[in-house]
Amino acid sequence: MITRRILLAALLSGTVSSVPAAWAGADNPLRQRRSRRSEVPDVAEFHRQDGRRGFVLDRSSENWLLKPLDADEVLVLVPQRAPNGGTSFETDWGEEIIRVSSIGAITYYPEDQPNGVIAELWEPARAIALPSADVDALRERSARAAHQLAAIMGRPVQVEYGAAPRDGLGLMVDAIDLAVTGIERARSAGATLDFLQRLKIAPSDWVDMTVADDLLMIRVNPLSGYAGRPSSTRIARYLVAYETPS
Repeated sequence: MITRRILLAALLSGTVSSVPAAWAGADNPLRQRRSRRSEVPDVAEFHRQDGRRGFVLDRSSENWLLKPLDADEVLVLVPQRAPNGGTSFETDWGEEIIRVSSIGAITYYPEDQPNGVIAELWEPARAIALPSADVDALRERSARAAHQLAAIMGRPVQVEYGAAPRDGLGLMVDAIDLAVTGIERARSAGATLDFLQRLKIAPSDWVDMTVADDLLMIRVNPLSGYAGRPSSTRIARYLVAYETPS
C-alpha cells in the first residue's frame, strides 16, 4: 500500500508518466481491473471509502479538472502547498476540494463531508470536455435561462450574451448554466437580489463579475475552457457578499 501511495503521489505531482509492471500486479488491490495496463491514467475515476459516489480527476491539460460523479458542474483546481506537506487543490472560490499527502493518500472534501473522506484510485475514465455548441444552442439556452430566472425571482429577468468565437460557444452555454445555478444558490442563502433585472455573459480576456444598476455582468474567456468561467459557487458567494453590508 505504501508503494502504491508513493506512486500515486508522483502521479498527482506530474513527475511520473508510467509505473513498473509490478504495480499492475500482485501488490495492486485493483489488479483485476487494470492487470493489462502499465501506465497511470491522466484521467481517472476515484471512489470514496464511505461508499458514496466519488469523482473524476482529469489532469490531461494545463488546468486540472474535477467532476463529482453526482453533479454536472466541472471544477477547476488550483494547486497549493498543504500546511503539513503534500499538495492541496482548491476551487476557484478558495476552498480545498482534495489533498494529496506526501505518500499519495488522497482526501476528498465534498459538501457532505467537510472534514474529508479518503478516496482511492479506481479505473481510467474519459477526458472531461466542454460540449460543443452553435449559435442556435446559445440562443435557446439564454431563452430557457430567462424562464428559469423568472421562476426563481418571481419577475422577468432579461438574459443577454456577447459575441464569442465559434470554438467558445460551448463555454458560453456552460457559463449561462452556472449563472442560473449561482443566482438560485444566492437566493437560497438569503440574498434578495432586488436589483437583478438583467444578466449578461460577456466575452473577455479575464474572468470576473460586476453589478451595475440592474445588471449582473459575468465576464468569461470563451477560449480558456472550463477555466474561462466562474463556478456557480463563486457566483453565489459574490452575490451574497454584494448584499452584505461591509
